[in-house]
Amino acid sequence: MNEIERYREELARIFAEAEKDIAAFPDGLRNRALRLLERSDPLRSGGRANAISYLLPYWAQERTNGPLELCRDLAIGNIHAMLRFFLLDDAMDGAAASLEPLRESLALVPLLDDRFLERYRRHFPEDSMLWSRYRVYLEEWASAVYTEGRNGPMDPRDGGALARKAAPAKIGVCGMLLRAGQAERLPATEEAVELALAALQLSDDRADWREDLRVANGSGNAFLTIVRERLPVWPVDESEVRKAMYNHGVFDRLADIADGYVERLGRMADAPGGLVRFAQDIARSLRGEAEDAAASRRRLALEGGFAYFLSKMEE
Repeated sequence: MNEIERYREELARIFAEAEKDIAAFPDGLRNRALRLLERSDPLRSGGRANAISYLLPYWAQERTNGPLELCRDLAIGNIHAMLRFFLLDDAMDGAAASLEPLRESLALVPLLDDRFLERYRRHFPEDSMLWSRYRVYLEEWASAVYTEGRNGPMDPRDGGALARKAAPAKIGVCGMLLRAGQAERLPATEEAVELALAALQLSDDRADWREDLRVANGSGNAFLTIVRERLPVWPVDESEVRKAMYNHGVFDRLADIADGYVERLGRMADAPGGLVRFAQDIARSLRGEAEDAAASRRRLALEGGFAYFLSKMEE
């Protein structure tokens, strides 16, 4: 991702500071949190999961000219929040194989939340508008994870619903705008972030479809919804999903939907340039995968036809 290279020096700094924060955690819990941090650090392990969380304050700075120290604190706070939501998502998805990892995860959540709040409270008092907006973001996230799979398959065309799974990430851009005295720009900028988050969720669902297929027949996965729309029966097994991915234009449809979100984002005057570039990278990746799938189909068709021709020549 080009945005990682663009902010390489800053990312090294904020992840090092986040590591210092975590180093004060109790024994045992500290090691678990540090391992999670390392896996999420794009400069150490290639982990780019939810990079939007810690890059958003920097992208917002392009429009607000806010102080760099504020930008860094919000980015570090967002790293802690990102790790906290990783743990909560794993706990809700049943990723912990036994009680002990689950206990560790739940014990780490308030510690990470405290470090997140400490960074933000340096700049925003209790009566700041930021906290009321954050409550809205938390409610959006909570509603999204609670209702996932309960209200039917996830609609890949519902960008708002897709974005709500990562709604708390918006707090970074919210903080930068409020400190710059640009609260009037917040609704439009939130909408821009949501479009990028929708494209990101489509990409994540494409990557996670195997795991999600085992949970409620994949009803919470937008990529599997596209597969479902192209098959006469459901549920199906992994092999049938793979066939549909290559034989029914699933990759093309996924890329089309992502392109739609990114095109809308690109037309928004309040969208930070970095956010647009980030979303465009996602859309290009999905389009490239669709083109690769089409090339594979053509190659297999040609090879199959040639093999059939040879078999006839040998009769």
